[in-house]
Amino acid sequence: MNTPLHGFTEIRQAPLPELDATLHEMEHEQTGARLVWLERDEVNMTFGIAFPTLPKDDTGVFHILEHSVLCGSDRYPVKEPFVELLKHSMNTFLNALTFPDKTLYPISSRNPKDFLTLMRVYLDAVFHPAIYHNPAIFRQEGWRYEFDADGKPHYKGVVFNEMKGAFADADELETNALNRALFPNTPYRFVSGGDPACIPDLTYEQFLAAHRKFYAPSNALIFLDGAVDLDTVLRVLDEEYLRSFARSERTVFPPLQAPVDGGVQRIEYEVASEAEEPGRTRLGYGFVLGSYADRETLVAAGVLAQVLAGDNESPLCRAVLSRQLAKDLMLRVYDSVAQPWLQMEITDLHAENAAAAEQAVLDELRRLAEQGIDCTKLEAALARREFEMRERDFGAYTPGVGLCMQALESWLYGGRPEANLQVGALFDSLRAKMQGGYFEDLLRRIFLENPHKAKVVLTPSHTAGEARRQAEAERLTREAAAWTEADRTALQQKQQELDAWQQTPDSPEALATLPSLTLADLPAAPTDLPLETATWAGIPVLRHRVKTRGIVYVTFYLDADGLRPEQMSELGYLCQLLGHLPTRHYTAEQLNDRIRLTCGELRFYATAYAIPGETDRCHVKLCLSLSALESKLDAALDLAAEVLTTTDLSAEPAARDILRQLRMQRMQNCIMAGHNVGIGRLTAQFSAAGAAQEYLTGFAGYQWVKAQEAHWDWPALRPALQELLDAIACQARLTLAVTTDHDLAGQAAARLAAALPEGVAAPEATALAPWGARREGIAIPADIAFACCGGDFRRAGQGYTGAWQLASKLLGLEYLWNAVRVQGGAYGTGLAVRDTGLAACWSYRDPRGVQSLETYSRCADFLRQFCREGRDLTGLIIGAVSDSEPLLSPQAQGTTADTWYWQGVDYTERCRRRKALLSATPDTLLALADALETALQGGVCVVGGQPQLEACGLDHIESV
Repeated sequence: MNTPLHGFTEIRQAPLPELDATLHEMEHEQTGARLVWLERDEVNMTFGIAFPTLPKDDTGVFHILEHSVLCGSDRYPVKEPFVELLKHSMNTFLNALTFPDKTLYPISSRNPKDFLTLMRVYLDAVFHPAIYHNPAIFRQEGWRYEFDADGKPHYKGVVFNEMKGAFADADELETNALNRALFPNTPYRFVSGGDPACIPDLTYEQFLAAHRKFYAPSNALIFLDGAVDLDTVLRVLDEEYLRSFARSERTVFPPLQAPVDGGVQRIEYEVASEAEEPGRTRLGYGFVLGSYADRETLVAAGVLAQVLAGDNESPLCRAVLSRQLAKDLMLRVYDSVAQPWLQMEITDLHAENAAAAEQAVLDELRRLAEQGIDCTKLEAALARREFEMRERDFGAYTPGVGLCMQALESWLYGGRPEANLQVGALFDSLRAKMQGGYFEDLLRRIFLENPHKAKVVLTPSHTAGEARRQAEAERLTREAAAWTEADRTALQQKQQELDAWQQTPDSPEALATLPSLTLADLPAAPTDLPLETATWAGIPVLRHRVKTRGIVYVTFYLDADGLRPEQMSELGYLCQLLGHLPTRHYTAEQLNDRIRLTCGELRFYATAYAIPGETDRCHVKLCLSLSALESKLDAALDLAAEVLTTTDLSAEPAARDILRQLRMQRMQNCIMAGHNVGIGRLTAQFSAAGAAQEYLTGFAGYQWVKAQEAHWDWPALRPALQELLDAIACQARLTLAVTTDHDLAGQAAARLAAALPEGVAAPEATALAPWGARREGIAIPADIAFACCGGDFRRAGQGYTGAWQLASKLLGLEYLWNAVRVQGGAYGTGLAVRDTGLAACWSYRDPRGVQSLETYSRCADFLRQFCREGRDLTGLIIGAVSDSEPLLSPQAQGTTADTWYWQGVDYTERCRRRKALLSATPDTLLALADALETALQGGVCVVGGQPQLEACGLDHIESV
């Protein structure tokens, strides 16, 4: 682009051959807004706009702004355009993200019309938000005083409650403390998400001032990816938004923090009242690595972390585990900031062992620095990291959003936006340096000679939570004591005004300002993911022809039917052992190295699949998921077969270490993702598959692991595990799934037929009685709750159709979002509906679980009233179709097709569901109301703090 286009001038171009893309870097002449476009043949188009947001306190102002600007704008004067877009756009990604030093608003869509709509709404949100004329948004999303029936004030707010949940996590507390110690003179010392103790310090005026200063176009970094219509996009940016602003002073990042020794910080974290304090101490260490610009050092630090602590056989883990000084040690690199740093965490140790654990780690680091690091381990870690970087699987983020975040990791600080977008010769350089002592020198610089470091000691406490709640209560008492009667009346009036605003629906005129797709814009049929069935070498094969760029994805599905509940829990544990214990040809240490050299992934897990139309039988499978380069496929398959057939279960100390770590992981999942735990418990109440999954990996599985740790009996457990493995790991129980664009499935099947024993087929299915409806609670050390309620709608004679997807969308966003999130203050909520018969309401980081349960009981009535009003369903249908067509990575295309296969859902059935969804009417939904009401009168599971559980009137309460 040689001449300016719609006010934008191209500064430079850069070819990106690994992405088959050309990067165009531009600047808006009038405002100085900067823009990057990755021009490539990608139908999923991405837009993102980011601003540097540098906190100066712990009030979480930028987190609150991230929420608040999406609550209406000048052009789109609806209460929550974000929610409206969730209802009726075809987005493949729609969210906003707060980082320690930036805020990003990304969207993506495969539909050009939808893409422009999403882009316009986000641009209007960030540049012309309604926050300036509607302070209720700040009170809703940030914090406010709310008075209960007795006139007693409490703090409430979506971000306030979200961060209360975050601060229940010891990891969060540790990271915050390390940031404060490592970066005392920079914005990184503050909690960008907000400390609940400080969020009420934020005033509305300060909130607006932060937006004025940081959300200026001159600060904007705009990212585009894919086959966008550049002329139209730049015209919208310039004519509709940027040209109305003058150039202003850009936010300048402060100087990097000069090296400091942050000393030792001591903090307490809350543990459950029944948990024993001894053995729960944690040690955290932070080591600053340098600058964002030194990419080689940052990648090398990640490789070094993998070598030192990537598994239980790695040197630092062995140093503490072999002496029984701690239960785990982890290293992680934080590299998405201007000053990246490495965190070391030693978890679950007795306080009296802290000095010995630290000394053991230090001694091992010195030994490695002096004697050298095993080059085999370095080569293995380099191979794994290179595979991951070239695969570019960004998990929950679409590829375009992932590339946007990578670009910002350099571009935000003044570097080239493409600096992190390609791998190039990076690993050739690291391999060349490996033999010359580079990694030993890096080890010394990071751990032994680093002047920029800090340490945190986290002490478990039964009283920390109560002390925190007491401090909050005392603050409220002091503040209330200073109010005049006029002050109190004014605050109560604000509460009434907020309630009225929240309960007033958007006008048809306001809603009409949001452009919308029509049903004609939607595909009439769902995407048919490739699936071919065949048999090679006597092994059933599911074949998925998908472009995978030289990577092969393989899944072994091994029948594990006929197990008793305790055997299912044993199987869930066995999956954690496989790949981490010795085999016939490898020690555990050698095996870990070999896996990294050969595979991108080698993972074992167990899952249960429902049988259509049956509630008391299911299929249970042990699954092995591996990925590898085509050139390494044979070696990867041989390795997988070796693990399955020759794992040595005599390694008792290693097995016990893994069990202890598994207990902590599952306990942490209860604290941080209790809604998933609750839905799992509800599913077990009416479904054999749900009950099986509970025993395999759910809270029931956690209880089994906890009991095993308390009463360790390896002589009894080991033969049970061996019997399971011997029975399951055989050809007779194997179905192989292969995802690649080359003809490799037959080769893979033949290789496994030669490597696996023939074995005996499993019983036809697992018979397992559902538990029946329960009202139960799971106590966790937190001030918030995850409230879940639901059951089986099929028991009311209603089968699953595509209309249930629409009901889920409607109730989640038209009713629950407003009642539970907006008015109730929970961070998240929804109605989960599955083709297995589940209909369950849930809340996430909820300040009042009991109120949410009451809200759920009115779902069916809301659905009936909505349908009787005859409101237009077009937007909600569009949103439901979008939910059913997520953007899938090559690997996910294969695993999704496998899931449909095992559940008995063929393409004809998927088309039938799509047709039912597209043709749904209010009467269609009305016919579901009675079944929904029956389901929501089923079971209850609330995961939360003890006071929350006691308020819910539950029949039984367990504790983590």
